[in-house]
Amino acid sequence: MALSIVTVGALFAHLIGAAGFLTQDIYCTALRCVPVGYQANVYASLFNVVLREHRVTGLEVVVILATMSALTAIAFFGTRRFVTRMAGTVGLTGILYGWLSDVAVAANDDEAVLAYVLSDIDEGGTIVGYEGVVANMTTNADKEITSILLTSCETFYLRITSRGVSRRKADRDSTIPQLYLDRAHIRNVAFERVKFTE
Repeated sequence: MALSIVTVGALFAHLIGAAGFLTQDIYCTALRCVPVGYQANVYASLFNVVLREHRVTGLEVVVILATMSALTAIAFFGTRRFVTRMAGTVGLTGILYGWLSDVAVAANDDEAVLAYVLSDIDEGGTIVGYEGVVANMTTNADKEITSILLTSCETFYLRITSRGVSRRKADRDSTIPQLYLDRAHIRNVAFERVKFTE
């Protein structure tokens, strides 16, 4: 869905750009425009290069790239504003993060997200885990967590016995400032939103 939005959005932005240059061509043909020393229609320049009708100049390359960059930026900010206005911030985070938007993305500056990560370190039924504030998290196209960065991180041990599960905090003098875990070392993750109180 995200790929479709990006693709359709890019095509729509270029369609608007090409229509704008076509309007400029029609206007300059009917009336007088300020002459420039290059092909002003960047799309015509691109197709002319492909069809080998003429050599593109250095100035035209700069104009083409600048126009494409400007269209990309305008399309990005315009789409972001449109989605935020129509669906709110929740709708935007839903598109970006999928199911994680409900559990692992802070709603505003008054919230933080804690993560409880069980690692792949396991010794005799005791699993090493980490608890910390989510500073960054990456996902793949299926919204599966591929890495997580925790700050103010504490270590805990999860002991699994026949009587149940017990959790014990590790003896440390200070927290771990930053801890990065990739997918290979993450066994399971639980999230908790924490709201700051004044």
